[in-house]
Amino acid sequence: MKRTFKYRAYPTAVQQHWLYAELKHQKKLYNYMLQMRSQMWEYGSVSVSMYEQINHLAKLRENSHYSEHPQDLQVSTLKRLNAAYDNFFDRCQDGKAKKKGHPKFKRSVRSVTWSVRKSKVKDKATGTFKRVRQKPIRKTGTRLDRLKVPKLGEVKIRMHRPFSGDPKEVTLKKTARGWYCFIVCEVPDTIPCVPKSAVGVDVGTKTFVITSDGEKVGNRKFYKRGHDRLAALQRELARKQKGSKRYWKARNALAKHHDKVACQRLDFIAKTAYGLYHHKGFDAVVVEDLHIKGMLKNKDQKGLAKSISDTAWGMFFEWCQWVAKRDGKHFHAVDPAHTSKTCSNCCQRVKGKMSLSVRTFECKHCGFVLGRDHNAALNILYRAACALRENEFWATILAETRNPLLQQACWG
Repeated sequence: MKRTFKYRAYPTAVQQHWLYAELKHQKKLYNYMLQMRSQMWEYGSVSVSMYEQINHLAKLRENSHYSEHPQDLQVSTLKRLNAAYDNFFDRCQDGKAKKKGHPKFKRSVRSVTWSVRKSKVKDKATGTFKRVRQKPIRKTGTRLDRLKVPKLGEVKIRMHRPFSGDPKEVTLKKTARGWYCFIVCEVPDTIPCVPKSAVGVDVGTKTFVITSDGEKVGNRKFYKRGHDRLAALQRELARKQKGSKRYWKARNALAKHHDKVACQRLDFIAKTAYGLYHHKGFDAVVVEDLHIKGMLKNKDQKGLAKSISDTAWGMFFEWCQWVAKRDGKHFHAVDPAHTSKTCSNCCQRVKGKMSLSVRTFECKHCGFVLGRDHNAALNILYRAACALRENEFWATILAETRNPLLQQACWG
């Protein structure tokens, strides 16, 4: 399993100038190799592999300006292009993919990546040589450590926590609010635990998360709260002459605002997902398998698509799945059909369409009254427990709350 550790980097003005020139070179190299592949296939129906392009790069480095740039960064750019083609071929073979998405030429590149090399080290005990991966960061014992960048030297980096595992790859990225370093490490897989407690989670726009225990997590609405500031920055940018210094200053201010909202949303979602497993103590989280892209196309409710995008349900599900994989927990998504219209007490379904304005569920058969989202969260948990008896999803048995009536209805 791979884990990525993110740190803040502080390059000097001279180092930033070098990095900007390197980003420009990597963009030209990517576009040149993409043009080579496209033309070879268009005129001669010849497929060019990544290794052939690496050999071509070695010839270019003999007597040209390509030798002035780090070879590790250039090879990583070729690997990125090859990954884009692999994804393109997968989409071509997939019959459900509407858009194939052929790789396009890049207008800009914002990050450089290189693999951490191995070097021979002599073992003093046995006297033999072994290959050990180099450490990408040098400890200084002060607040700022040093990141080793090929042909650039050492860049100041703030390691707020140590990384674990075997470092494989390093990425230096430029964002609107500064430079960041990403270190990809290989760590051993975590053995999943035996789930002894589970929780059903229903997501919404007004309340971000409501669990089957009745606990609620409010929606922070980061985009909506910063909408006035965003509108002011966009008006200020529209008044500037394109290409002037004030235009770029206003554009950077707008980009910083978007980056701040994205970081706030990511921090909130990561803490919420982590809290379900560790602060609440649940071993399994069950959610609905929602088709979010289809929900964004709903034109019946005004502003619903913007609210769904602001809450970022898909990102929340991905974080729950990642935390479960990292810490040996469980995550599962069930069929979302009629979870809000089914009574969690007697299993009877409400006839007709249930409007989103109705926030309280009232069962006409048994008189059960409960919040709409809380009732849906219970049905989500019960639906996973019913499917468990068929051995469809989990091989272990959950010992949490079950609804015998709902299980009887599911099994006929």
